[in-house]
Amino acid sequence: MKIFIIILLLAFLIQSGFVISLLLRIRRMKADTAEEPSNNTDDQDHISNVDREEEEHKESILKGIENNEFKMYLQFVVDTKTKKLVSAEALSRWDNPQKGLLGPGHYIVCMENSGLISKHDFYMFEHVCRQLEKWKDTEYSNISISCNFTRITLSEDDCIDKFKTILESYSFDRSKLAIEITEDAIEKDKESIKKNVKLCKKLGLKIYLDDLGSGYTALANLCDYPIDVVKIERDILLKTGTKRGRDLFSGIIALAHNLDMPVICEGVETEEQNTLVSQSNCDYIQGWYYTKALPQEECEVFIEKHTMKYLQAQEQTSLTV
Repeated sequence: MKIFIIILLLAFLIQSGFVISLLLRIRRMKADTAEEPSNNTDDQDHISNVDREEEEHKESILKGIENNEFKMYLQFVVDTKTKKLVSAEALSRWDNPQKGLLGPGHYIVCMENSGLISKHDFYMFEHVCRQLEKWKDTEYSNISISCNFTRITLSEDDCIDKFKTILESYSFDRSKLAIEITEDAIEKDKESIKKNVKLCKKLGLKIYLDDLGSGYTALANLCDYPIDVVKIERDILLKTGTKRGRDLFSGIIALAHNLDMPVICEGVETEEQNTLVSQSNCDYIQGWYYTKALPQEECEVFIEKHTMKYLQAQEQTSLTV
């Protein structure tokens, strides 16, 4: 009945010319607005200010790289079953002289938009190489480190030459270094990326696929790249509160395992999440539940403490068996 009344009302309005009159009035208003002289000085000033701020931010970032203000932090990864430390992900932090310690959210987008992201990626790669070289003949030599690389960097023609140039200065076991392909919205040249990733593999490096399950990290990438390890993004873990979410989580792990790829679950922060992942078939765990990202100078102390805790747990287990 209500729909019938609405139809009758519309028919009446159209017949009476009301709707046509209204449309003509709107059209005249738009024409009048278009004919009015534009006084957009304020808008232009605002745009100029934004451009100036972006340019200053870019210059500040470039200066920060040159002055070694970007620091390497490590977040460690544990074996799901044994809880033994197996690897770490290298993360950057900007020790800005004016603003203090800044996370990637304050500079990565600007780097991508301004063409500085490649410089940042290889800057971090050099720091990871130094750390692995330092650890190669120590009790920490069994720990691998993954280094994030955007697809922007991996699409560049000279990126393999840059990898080779840096690696030639070090003698650590290259299988301990992984290239972690990050989830970023700009893919310049997929074919170049595939080729360069395969060449990284030939250099002896491991390949990790980051953020499986997010927008641009498609399942097709599992076939396109020679992936060694898959990382499940935190958003997938957060959906495990429902049966469908748990099925999705288990399904991704099963898919990766069918392709002979171990799985790291990122973003594990609570006891409940740790229990769920530990009881799953996921191979490794990364997240605040075990450790936050640590500055380079704190890493060895953490490794020693965690190793001691691990050994004590192993001893306790053997006594109770």
